[in-house]
Amino acid sequence: MVGFEVWPGPMEGVGSDEFALAVQKLRLTSRWMTPFIRLTDVVPGKRKLFHKISSYLQSGIPLIVQLMGSDPELLAQCGRILLDDPRISGINLNLGCPSQRVVKHHAGGGLLKDPAAAVDLCIKTASLLPEGKVSVKLRSGFADPEDMRKILPAISQSGKIAKIFFHYRTVTEAYDSAAKKYREERIAEAVRLCGRTPLIANGDISSVVEAQALVETTGCAGVMIARPWMRDPFLLRRFSGDETAPEEGREKFMSVLRQCGVGGGALIEMAKMLWGCDSSQFKALIKDGKEE
Repeated sequence: MVGFEVWPGPMEGVGSDEFALAVQKLRLTSRWMTPFIRLTDVVPGKRKLFHKISSYLQSGIPLIVQLMGSDPELLAQCGRILLDDPRISGINLNLGCPSQRVVKHHAGGGLLKDPAAAVDLCIKTASLLPEGKVSVKLRSGFADPEDMRKILPAISQSGKIAKIFFHYRTVTEAYDSAAKKYREERIAEAVRLCGRTPLIANGDISSVVEAQALVETTGCAGVMIARPWMRDPFLLRRFSGDETAPEEGREKFMSVLRQCGVGGGALIEMAKMLWGCDSSQFKALIKDGKEE
């Protein structure tokens, strides 16, 4: 058992009901953060809102619901509805999604184009919700990592944000592998800028050893793992001593996905994520799909 927090990253387009159910059946995580719920001009009705996260609520483990939007009143209204359910432990504000479609509509990582407005959104939203219930997930900046110097101290010193989930890349760097050389430097600086506010580091963490080294060298309070978890489904359990090998874990996860009703294109995409396009598993599913 490691002495720091380990979080599964919310992945838009991956976190289906069947996926969440398979994760829960295998007990692959001890906490959840949902993929974002996008708010534009109205809060969904309570029934519709809770339907979006029903599979996560069934798990019985600590749950944070991620929201995306640019209107603090709307975000807070939705947050109050969600936090009225004791199964939901917090609200996370998404200021990091690098999707071009999201950024184009001034949401997610697009909010970081204006650091002052991003800070204002976080503080205003958190001020309208119960103390200690709001966290923020963001990147080091929109195009310039120096922007974190304008954003992190301001939201940390406000005393309104309980925790910061920090991806070291900028929004424009998206998933660029070349940026990894800056990871430790940027995370260590972000930890310093956050002061007493706990920072959870995110980005390219693929093993327990790597996570331990990152915590030791940067001082972060924990790690969040997304895509590497999908290539190694038992990765998060390994932090608690599980010894399931990666290939065995992939096979088990795929088997349970099938049991949960995942099939067709969704199963092919999952195989692509688990094994890659050149794998025999992925090619076999492609072949089966063509023969049906």
